[in-house]
Amino acid sequence: MKNKIAIFLLFMIMVAMVGLSGAGVVDDTLSNAKQQGKVVMLEIGSVGCIPCDNMKPVMEKLRANYNGKLEVLFIDVRKDHENARRFGVTVIPTQVFLDKNGKEFHRHIGFYSYEEIAPVLKKAGI
Repeated sequence: MKNKIAIFLLFMIMVAMVGLSGAGVVDDTLSNAKQQGKVVMLEIGSVGCIPCDNMKPVMEKLRANYNGKLEVLFIDVRKDHENARRFGVTVIPTQVFLDKNGKEFHRHIGFYSYEEIAPVLKKAGI
């Protein structure tokens, strides 16, 4: 019985640490993007979610075509509950776009093609 309690407590500590590290990575990325004057696209979803997984090639194309102007960050809601709550996400995938000052200027829910995202980025000046 003591071993089960110890294992459970260790598991809870590990879960808490994963949650804290996710928030720090997102904060660091957002801070760096703001300092560099980059627009940010947060792709908030989960590994194994089909529409979320379908966003991977879109995110890679965005990273390649907007290199130096756009920061694309994936947040896995299963690993980072805190940032999902922070950005008010209740349905996945959700894309949140932040301007160069870190303010949200656009949000979309569901699969979002490259061709649909490009005009959004153009309105943001990139």
